[in-house]
Amino acid sequence: MTGLEKSKSGSIRVSPAARKLAAELGIDWSSLRGSGLQGKIILADIEQTQTSFDEGRNNKTAYQQKISLSHLPEREKSIKVRRLLARKMEHAWQTIPHFYVTISVDMTDVVRFRHDLGVTINDFVLAATARALVEHPWVNATWNGEQGVELSDVNIAIAAATDRGLYYPVLHSCHQLSLLQISEISKSLADKAANNSQLTEAEMSGGTFTITNMGMLGVESFGAIITPPQAAVLSVGSIKGEVVVDGQGEPNVALMMRLTLSADHRVLDGADAADFLGTVRSYLEAPIVLTAT
Repeated sequence: MTGLEKSKSGSIRVSPAARKLAAELGIDWSSLRGSGLQGKIILADIEQTQTSFDEGRNNKTAYQQKISLSHLPEREKSIKVRRLLARKMEHAWQTIPHFYVTISVDMTDVVRFRHDLGVTINDFVLAATARALVEHPWVNATWNGEQGVELSDVNIAIAAATDRGLYYPVLHSCHQLSLLQISEISKSLADKAANNSQLTEAEMSGGTFTITNMGMLGVESFGAIITPPQAAVLSVGSIKGEVVVDGQGEPNVALMMRLTLSADHRVLDGADAADFLGTVRSYLEAPIVLTAT
């Protein structure tokens, strides 16, 4: 059965990841009650069961005797990070009604200014997004369980991929920072994540919006999963030359990039998303505005 397994009674479903961990820990998952959708047993149920065993019986399984968490090699530490992220993303996907809007942006001028200033493409995207969030505060919002709540501070989380998993350090008060300040801070945070330096709790919390960039991996466009309780996440694709028609009807080659906004339909509608992306595009296609201190 694709994606799910049934118990002997045929009435209990379990995710492949949960079934695998149960086998490693020697847990009989067929007797458990799942907390997932329609009673599905998920990874968190197996981990909670093992925790209960440890607390109630102080009984280490063969798996625990084999691997001590306090002495895991560096590459193994990613297991905890990936499991935590997996649970968060599973919950987000099951509870948030996502929709996606994609636009194309002419990045020709950004590429030229980038070399002059010594900053990255992502720095320009961060600066443009921060300004756009100020102009569209309903996108810089959270879902409180009953309604969307607009936030005054623009704190942008940036997805940073490391060999231990995905981290989301936060640039606080982005709307008050210059392009060069954004570049300096984002590089520092990314370096901390990549080099296993200690990111503080403050540097990892308080995000009101997220940007994830896979352009450096050659991905043209993609839709990311929203990090709750945020209302949206911006996905950044690669830049590539494309033939476009200018205002005089003449064909030209431009450096184009695609931006995709994943939005929570409880907070935003299609028009909100399109207006916001249009503002981001206007800043990126006139980047001289972003270079002003």
